[in-house]
Amino acid sequence: MDGNKEYGWLTGDLYRKIVCTLYNRSLSLTEDKGYKDWKVLFSTIHGGMDSQRKVDTEVLANHFNISLNKHDDLFLLVFCLETYYSIVLRFLVYKAINPGAVFSMDAFDDDYYRHAGISNFKCPDNLNWFVGYKEMTSLLPQVYSNINMPGETLKDDLVSFIFESIFPKEIRHGLGEFYTPVWLASHIIATVTADDENRHAKRYLDPTCGSGAFLVALINKFKDSSNGMIFNSVCGIDINPLTVLAAKTNYILLYLDYYKEISQELCIPVYYSDTIQDSFGPALFADNGNEYDIIPESKFDYVVGNPPWVNWEYLPSYYKTKYSYLWKYYGLFKKKGLSSNFIKEDISVLHTYVAIDKYLTVNGKIAFVLKETLFKSIKQGEGFRNFYLAPSDEYIGVWQVDDLSKINPFRHAATRSALFYATKGKKTEYPVRYFVWRRDKKNKCRNKDKIKSDCFCKEMLLARPSDKQTINSGWITESAGKTTQSNAVLGSNDYVARTGTFTGGANGIFWIKILDSDDNTVVVRNITERAKNKMPAVTKRIEKDIVYPLLTGNELGFWEYSYSKYIICPHNAKSKMHPISHEELDLLPLSKGYFECFKTELTNRKGFTSFDRNIHKKYYYTLQRIGEYSFAPYKVCWRYICTSFTPAVVEYADDPVLGKKNIICNEKIISIGLYDKHEAYYLCGLISSTPYRETIESYMVGTQITPGIINKLKIPAYDPDCEEQRIIAEECILGHESDENRKQHLQRIDDAVNIILHGK
Repeated sequence: MDGNKEYGWLTGDLYRKIVCTLYNRSLSLTEDKGYKDWKVLFSTIHGGMDSQRKVDTEVLANHFNISLNKHDDLFLLVFCLETYYSIVLRFLVYKAINPGAVFSMDAFDDDYYRHAGISNFKCPDNLNWFVGYKEMTSLLPQVYSNINMPGETLKDDLVSFIFESIFPKEIRHGLGEFYTPVWLASHIIATVTADDENRHAKRYLDPTCGSGAFLVALINKFKDSSNGMIFNSVCGIDINPLTVLAAKTNYILLYLDYYKEISQELCIPVYYSDTIQDSFGPALFADNGNEYDIIPESKFDYVVGNPPWVNWEYLPSYYKTKYSYLWKYYGLFKKKGLSSNFIKEDISVLHTYVAIDKYLTVNGKIAFVLKETLFKSIKQGEGFRNFYLAPSDEYIGVWQVDDLSKINPFRHAATRSALFYATKGKKTEYPVRYFVWRRDKKNKCRNKDKIKSDCFCKEMLLARPSDKQTINSGWITESAGKTTQSNAVLGSNDYVARTGTFTGGANGIFWIKILDSDDNTVVVRNITERAKNKMPAVTKRIEKDIVYPLLTGNELGFWEYSYSKYIICPHNAKSKMHPISHEELDLLPLSKGYFECFKTELTNRKGFTSFDRNIHKKYYYTLQRIGEYSFAPYKVCWRYICTSFTPAVVEYADDPVLGKKNIICNEKIISIGLYDKHEAYYLCGLISSTPYRETIESYMVGTQITPGIINKLKIPAYDPDCEEQRIIAEECILGHESDENRKQHLQRIDDAVNIILHGK
């Protein structure tokens, strides 16, 4: 639909002129109550602007020919875009009610719609601030005359198309707001209602409905079979009054398409409210002073939707304080205080439990779009995976999950999503059907306007907790024939994996190239290319003592690695997480001079945890995530981000400049430090074997292979007298030396591993 000439006015010169006009006028609104109220609500919904994703303000400023210099300017721009969006939505409804009518300011009068028979089509008052401005007098009729009612191509997805046209992708990424495609909503509805012969007569709720994609899909699916009764059987709620206006616009367009006219008073069943707050007592007013709608008390047969994905840590402090108790109320988080694990939890988890508890009938079904990580993550989602409503002593029976992480159905958004299906009042029985969607190479769906679920192939796996003793542990997903294998592989061990060394955002200082050398020193230049935080390029001579080869994630493969960079590392096995002292650094005057060139940048680094913040305060030149293990002569390593598990043993390098030297791994590499060569190659060979690799890949979260993956594996303690362990170590050593016969070495390892696991 992008680039549709029929709707070119949405992104053309007129659109940019209106946004520029609104923005220049809005610069005087920073102390206006309406704008302040809007900003408070905006932060509640989206967690603040520019917090989860950085927004390129320069691109936006050039696009609209405006200045975005102050912190508040970005908020003002979004305020103006939302204002324009509300204008377009009301013009659409006005034209639908009055086909052929000329432009009129009645389009912005709530009373007009009441007199026309729609009792609750209302725009937020603070988005009417433009009314009366003479600059808009000539522009509004131009917009109105250019608006075309939707043709068949856009009929079912018009409002989301308008939203994505008006709001540049830089803004949408900053908001984290992406609309559910109607084809996906239709698939979800078809799946969750598949066994219900009377589904057209049931009641449906989307408690976070946004612009109404699920309402559109429900109405289109059941309007004929229900003889139009579906218009009274759907309900939507949203905390954003603007998206409520959008959902109501969608509803009216569908209503008039079916009934042709409004013959009696119409109350659109879409409500402005906070579903969480409304569930725990009547609340007539939002925190920003806007009046909430009163939602009719009712339970629904089906709850469907795509709740907002916002990390708890990004929400306003007053909102977190107000609702933090609900996490304990539902047993979603039992630890005391807002710990670091808790703040990484997502508000979608709370929305899911509230929706099931307060809005769903017993034996009713829920279908939500959620994060894929909620099902597999080790640290997050533990409470979610209890699948139990503690307050009412009711179970949540999960019967299917669809993993969409490989197809990414949301335009312009890199999300790892999953479809969650469950029944209230039933206990989850494992294994759960777990469908992995992949793009069907035979059906490429080149026309993105006609995408549907049939465009993808789906592999059915079985999901269960990866730890038999912990029912809410992250899921393992595997084909039916792999259960015996994974049961043999899963267990426990005494090995501890660590994240590699982190510069705290100062790669452009610590990462270096060697240009020249003598016996004790090297001439180095810091690597500024591709560094996230730009640093001045400096060429200096420093002592070799604190220079090491650096191994980065993309330089590590299966049983192989190579390095191309070096790192200045003012730590050693004795100092561990503390760097060398100031007195020791004084003995390296060249290196000290190098650090002093960047003292301001190194001192101002952010992101240090409470654990190492004091170290940074005392030693401005410190690194993070480094210890004795970082200097172990053998390290069993794997890439933190990778589509498959590719371990290797990293030994000391015989570097042409530095001589025999430890290799430092960056934060994109996970490692286990060891001091015995054969133990290192035994461990690497064991987890490289087919049974272990396949099991690891069945419970890794997306492309993240965290240190915690090692914790779930049954790894017998190293015994140099065990013949099978000796074979594993020797074959792994040979496999590292040459890739020529690697398959044969791996097969011999597999044979030895099977004897260890099964005695044969």
